[in-house]
Amino acid sequence: MKLNSKLLFVAAVFFASCQKENITKQTPVHSGQDVSEAMVQEGGNNPDEAMLNAGNRASKGGYLYIESNDSTGNAIVAYKQDADGKLTWSSTTSSGGKGAGKGLGSEGALAINDDHTWLFAVNAGSNSISSFKINNDGKLKLKHTVSSGGTLPISVCVHNNLVYVVNSVSADINGFTIGADGSFTPVDGSHKNLSAVTAGPAQIAFSPQGNSLLVTEKAVNKIAVFTLDNNGSVMQTNYADAVGTTPFGFDFSRDKFMIVSNASGGAVNASTCTSYMNLYDGATAVNGAVPNQQSAACWVATTRFGRFAYVANAGSSNITTYFVDRNGAIYYLPWSVTTTGAGPIDLVVSEDNLYVYNISSGDHTIRGFKRSALGTLHSIGYVTSIPMTAVGIVAD
Repeated sequence: MKLNSKLLFVAAVFFASCQKENITKQTPVHSGQDVSEAMVQEGGNNPDEAMLNAGNRASKGGYLYIESNDSTGNAIVAYKQDADGKLTWSSTTSSGGKGAGKGLGSEGALAINDDHTWLFAVNAGSNSISSFKINNDGKLKLKHTVSSGGTLPISVCVHNNLVYVVNSVSADINGFTIGADGSFTPVDGSHKNLSAVTAGPAQIAFSPQGNSLLVTEKAVNKIAVFTLDNNGSVMQTNYADAVGTTPFGFDFSRDKFMIVSNASGGAVNASTCTSYMNLYDGATAVNGAVPNQQSAACWVATTRFGRFAYVANAGSSNITTYFVDRNGAIYYLPWSVTTTGAGPIDLVVSEDNLYVYNISSGDHTIRGFKRSALGTLHSIGYVTSIPMTAVGIVAD
């Protein structure tokens, strides 16, 4: 798409070293023309864009993990990320449980801790979760498998030594502490029900500060907020009405905003995203449900510094991008639509912040994309023959 002069000016500002002061709060607007004004207000101080400068493009590589979700025996598959972003198979490790053998309708089937020493996975077919030690060569060692405390675990999250899981059929959450050996110990007062047995959870995650848990309830259009005490027990529960229909996957931006995709029941070209703040005892929408003109927007991954949110649209077979301003308002970038393989689901931004990887469920591939200016992505190829029922993706 050809950029107009105003957007070219935005690009120039991104790569400038100057810094504007006295930035004022935006009026929430959503068009490609108006988003340029929000971007200019970054005043060249956009670290996610700065990483794309010529001197910062070299990648140290890393590892990528997906879950097979095979009903005969779940496994975690590791891929080596080379310096150019290309992926090659590295290892496959049994999870000690079974997968569902079909899509989970969730984000977060895998989770990795902050210092990248432990990985956690759901075993949806055997109602359990597993812990794995991550070795220096990226290979995994299964340490412990324990009951999820409910039926059909679909999403797991970790913060420090706490792990929580959400179960779909039983519509509840459970928490565990993690020992030095990777063993799970149930947390007293951690078992809580969702707002309804028909809640249809899509994801669970800790807030950036770790003092609350957020769960999207896609079937009843709510955001559940569980406030935690110092021991990791739930001390308060709130249910906020979602702004947007079918709230699904989410990620966090600028350490305080929750960016949620709204699949709108899969209706054609009806998907939106919403940014929320006040994530401790509730969830308040910042600037409404912002359309992206795509279908079945379900999975979200943000860049390291939270300026961009990438959204996988399963019904449109593409990825779209939102810009997040300093006040948490989100702006759809209409020039950033990137074609994927068929049926894109889980996606992740690489640990080096330079690449985006996405599972395409329709053709059983992992698609790789290099980040470029103004939220755009460029294909760097793909790996084939991944497990047919693969879900979840995390980067080390």
